[in-house]
Amino acid sequence: MENDKLILVRSRAYDLADTGRFKHWNQIASALEREGVLLSLIETLGADKLAVMMITRSCDQARARH
Repeated sequence: MENDKLILVRSRAYDLADTGRFKHWNQIASALEREGVLLSLIETLGADKLAVMMITRSCDQARARH
Protein backbone atom coordinates (compact mmCIF):
# COMPACT_ATOMS: atom_id res chain seq x y z
CA MET A 1 0.00 0.00 0.00
CA GLU A 2 2.81 2.43 0.85
CA ASN A 3 4.44 1.51 -2.46
CA ASP A 4 1.18 2.38 -4.26
CA LYS A 5 1.18 5.81 -2.62
CA LEU A 6 4.79 6.37 -3.63
CA ILE A 7 3.94 5.48 -7.22
CA LEU A 8 1.14 8.05 -7.17
CA VAL A 9 3.45 10.71 -5.73
CA ARG A 10 6.10 9.95 -8.35
CA SER A 11 3.47 10.23 -11.08
CA ARG A 12 2.26 13.56 -9.70
CA ALA A 13 5.86 14.81 -9.56
CA TYR A 14 6.25 14.03 -13.26
CA ASP A 15 2.94 15.75 -14.00
CA LEU A 16 4.19 18.86 -12.23
CA ALA A 17 7.55 18.68 -14.00
CA ASP A 18 5.78 18.50 -17.35
CA THR A 19 4.07 21.83 -16.75
CA GLY A 20 7.32 23.71 -17.41
CA ARG A 21 6.87 25.84 -14.27
CA PHE A 22 9.66 24.22 -12.28
CA LYS A 23 13.44 23.99 -12.65
CA HIS A 24 14.50 21.49 -9.99
CA TRP A 25 13.31 18.63 -7.81
CA ASN A 26 13.25 20.84 -4.70
CA GLN A 27 10.61 23.05 -6.32
CA ILE A 28 8.55 19.98 -7.20
CA ALA A 29 8.92 18.70 -3.63
CA SER A 30 7.65 22.02 -2.27
CA ALA A 31 4.68 21.94 -4.63
CA LEU A 32 3.85 18.39 -3.54
CA GLU A 33 4.00 19.46 0.10
CA ARG A 34 1.67 22.40 -0.61
CA GLU A 35 -0.73 19.92 -2.22
CA GLY A 36 -0.82 17.98 1.03
CA VAL A 37 1.40 15.03 0.13
CA LEU A 38 2.87 13.41 3.22
CA LEU A 39 6.38 14.62 3.91
CA SER A 40 7.56 11.03 4.46
CA LEU A 41 6.53 10.14 0.88
CA ILE A 42 8.26 13.23 -0.52
CA GLU A 43 11.41 12.38 1.42
CA THR A 44 11.33 8.77 0.23
CA LEU A 45 11.03 9.90 -3.38
CA GLY A 46 13.72 12.52 -2.82
CA ALA A 47 16.10 9.84 -1.55
CA ASP A 48 15.81 8.04 -4.89
CA LYS A 49 18.61 9.81 -6.77
CA LEU A 50 17.63 8.35 -10.13
CA ALA A 51 14.03 9.53 -9.73
CA VAL A 52 15.20 13.01 -8.71
CA MET A 53 17.50 13.18 -11.73
CA MET A 54 14.74 12.05 -14.10
CA ILE A 55 12.17 14.44 -12.63
CA THR A 56 14.63 17.33 -12.92
CA ARG A 57 15.35 16.27 -16.51
CA SER A 58 11.60 16.34 -17.18
CA CYS A 59 11.55 19.89 -15.81
CA ASP A 60 14.33 20.86 -18.24
CA GLN A 61 12.59 19.24 -21.20
CA ALA A 62 9.25 20.84 -20.39
CA ARG A 63 10.82 24.27 -20.03
CA ALA A 64 12.51 23.83 -23.41
CA ARG A 65 9.14 23.04 -25.00
CA HIS A 66 7.38 26.09 -23.54
